[in-house]
Formats: sequence, structure tokens, C-alpha cells
Amino acid sequence: MLGTKISLKYSVLIPILGFTLSSYSMVNFVFYSQYIDYSKVVDFILIGAPFIGRALTQITYGILVSRVGISRILYSSLGSMGLIDLFEYYTYDFDTLLVLRIIIGILFGLSTSASVELATESKSNIIVGMTMGGWALGWVLAATTAFILEQRMLLASVVLIVIALPLLLKSSNLQTFIGGNKMNLAFSAEALLIFLLGFEPAYILQVVPSLLGDGLSIQISLIAYLISFAFYILFSILKDKIKTLIISSLIVGILGFLSFFLLIPWIFIPFTALGLGTNAILPIIAKMTGIEPRRIGPSMNLASLSGFIIPVGVELGNVLYNSAVLTLITSIMLVTFVYLRTRASRY
Repeated sequence: MLGTKISLKYSVLIPILGFTLSSYSMVNFVFYSQYIDYSKVVDFILIGAPFIGRALTQITYGILVSRVGISRILYSSLGSMGLIDLFEYYTYDFDTLLVLRIIIGILFGLSTSASVELATESKSNIIVGMTMGGWALGWVLAATTAFILEQRMLLASVVLIVIALPLLLKSSNLQTFIGGNKMNLAFSAEALLIFLLGFEPAYILQVVPSLLGDGLSIQISLIAYLISFAFYILFSILKDKIKTLIISSLIVGILGFLSFFLLIPWIFIPFTALGLGTNAILPIIAKMTGIEPRRIGPSMNLASLSGFIIPVGVELGNVLYNSAVLTLITSIMLVTFVYLRTRASRY
């Protein structure tokens, strides 16, 4: 539990803002990459590199949070991400960009883990759902700034610095340290499995542009991401979280199978919206199985390695068939594991 009672403004606004701005800083390179003269293979490496950095969260977050405090981790990570975005804008060297992208992943893991822990400790499912919805909001924000600012979109990250620095200066007055339990390794195998299976729809979407074309896929994704935020809120409000997860995951699995197998563009809209919306209740489900809030965020970020592995794996063979089958199988596995795990915890 948090050492002191946190104000409503802090517990509600900061986790949502933290996850949203972190997501923006991580995904904006997807849109910026079209303005640098690299091959698609190199683009894929640079876009996927942060997933490697995120995997280190289970080590870095567990160590830093007991020494620095949640608020300082969140604000300093956001400010640093803004600075790195500026560095990315002024360099075209591949080696430099690769290192910066990995660091972005590390900072993203720290800031989102802090956001998720604060949201979970608030004991409000709506706050948890809206915090997880920061991924969708960050994506929409990145797409919007790319449309308005084009190549100069990375310069918009100065907003991260402007927001983070004043809050960092004030964070010394916020006692957001965790009392009594100094954990150096923040990790849960069960939470890892939940997020590995639950995040598959989000990560398989990375192959959609190559199937539908960049223009159409961005239009579909933008509509779907906007709709998904409504599902983030709706799923967090519904009382029976287990039943909600089971029904939504099965629908996502079927829609995903049809989307890739038939390659009908409009089916990707409900698939994306529901697939992302289901993520809202994954931290809640993890906590219901008895997993400590401190372990949820780092486990979530370790699971992000699949964001690098899945697009590569489905390319080995028939992309449409592999994507369709993988999405259906992972949804069934998620439903089965959560049902059996929560049922066992009741006895």
C-alpha cells in the first residue's frame, strides 16, 4: 500500500496522463520513420527496439522504486523520453537511433509500471481501465501530431518535458514510497502469461499495414483506437470481470481469425477496438488472482517482448493463416487460463 493517502487529483489524473504521454513517445516513431531514408527492415528494427528495453522493467523498476519513489520514477521517465525524442529528431545515425529506441523502451516500462501501480492502488477499476486506455490515447495523439506537424512531430515531445519537470520538483513532497517491502525483482509468472496472451491482438496489428497498405490501415486504426477507449471504460465498469474477459476474448479471437483469414478491412475495426479494450481489465484480473500491484506493471512490460517476436514469427510462412490461427488460439488459451486460475483461487 502507498505510504500516505494520495490526493484524488494525483490518483486519477497522473496515472492516465503518465500512460498516455509514455505511449505517445514510444509509438510516434512509427509515423516519423517514413521521413527517414531507411529500408523497411531497418524501420522494423527501430520500431521494435523499445520492446527489448521494456523487457528490462522487471529488474529496473523493482530496484528504483524502493530507492527513488514512484512519483520521481514517473516524472523523470517522462521528461527523459521527451529529451530522447528531441535527440532522435536531430540524428539519422542508425546505431545512435537504435540505442535511443532501446532507452525509450526502458523509460516506457518504468513510467507505465508506475502508472499501473498507482492506478491499481487507487482501488478504482475505472481508473485502471482509463490508465490502460492511455495506449489508445497515445496512439491517437501520435497520429494527430504526425498529420499536423509531419516531420517535426518529434518536437512536440517538448510537452513531456514541460509537464514532467514542474511535477518532478514538487514530487519531493509526495510520499509515494512503498513501506516495508523492498522488492528487487518485480515479476509474476502468472501475470506474465495473462499479458502475453491478452496483448496478442495489439501486437499482431503491426502486420496489418503490410497487408492493407499504410493509408488504409492508418484510417482503420485511427477509427478503431478512438472506439477502443469507450471499451476501456465500459469493460472497467462492468461488474463481472471474469465473464467480461471470457466473452470479449472469444469474440476477439473469432473476429481476429475472420479479419486475417478473409482479409476484409472493416472487420479489423471491431477486432482492434475490442482487442485493445479488453486490455483494460487485464491488470484487474491479475490482481484478482492475488498478484501484488508492484509486480503487475513490470510483468506487463516483460510480456511486450512478444511485440517484437510475434510480427517476425507470423512472417515465417503464410502471414494471413499464421495470424488468424495465432489470434484464435491465444484468445482460447487466455480464457481457459483465467477461468481455471480464478476458479482455483475461490477454493
